[in-house]
Amino acid sequence: MARPRFLQNAPIREAIIDLRITPTIDPSKLANLAEGLKPAYPKQDTLRQGTFGFEIASGELKTSTIDSGVRGRLLASEDGKYVLQMRSDGFTFSRLPPYETWETMRQTAKPLWDKYVAAAGASTVSRIAVRYINVMPLPLPIGDFDDYLTAPPKVPTALPQELAGFFSRIIIVNPELDALAVVTQALEPAVDQKVPVILDIDVYREIPSAEWSANDRRIWDALDQLHEFKNQVFFESITEKTAELF
Repeated sequence: MARPRFLQNAPIREAIIDLRITPTIDPSKLANLAEGLKPAYPKQDTLRQGTFGFEIASGELKTSTIDSGVRGRLLASEDGKYVLQMRSDGFTFSRLPPYETWETMRQTAKPLWDKYVAAAGASTVSRIAVRYINVMPLPLPIGDFDDYLTAPPKVPTALPQELAGFFSRIIIVNPELDALAVVTQALEPAVDQKVPVILDIDVYREIPSAEWSANDRRIWDALDQLHEFKNQVFFESITEKTAELF
């Protein structure tokens, strides 16, 4: 594992705070809020929900799409670094590169969540999540992925050891936080003598039986804990050699 610390050039492609609500709300309630956020989030679009399907007619395969209507609003800052989804079933806030700090992201997201709750009339929270999609460009040639990952893919020793790709997914249970972490590792095609390795960490907690109201402060305390667990998963998944790259 790598020593936990702040990485000056953290390899974060996208950092996400996701909050789901129950019951769902009428997305038309979000129109005025979106309009009021235009000075900070001028890039706006409508989120629509659709169903895509296949059917065979006269021996031919045909596709069909059913538009189920407006689901919410998609907003982005002028520089594109912050993206906000306000939906009938919840709220998703993303930070794109360059990443700053969790504290900055949290402080930016919480007032927006408070406005969403007030405008939507959201009552209770059913799920909270913190997700970080890391993309780590590793220098070629790579003799052994053990140099960079603590749980790399394994090829039987009698077979050729060169890899063109891999994909792994595990789900870790954290009983202390009543949370799960979905950890995905994957290999992207090499670019400029570097091979990007994805380390996608999605940590979430289901809130049973409408236990927390949408404005309960425990939501953000719990998100802090999920973020700390995410950090633990990240540094336990990489080696010191990898951390030193960033």
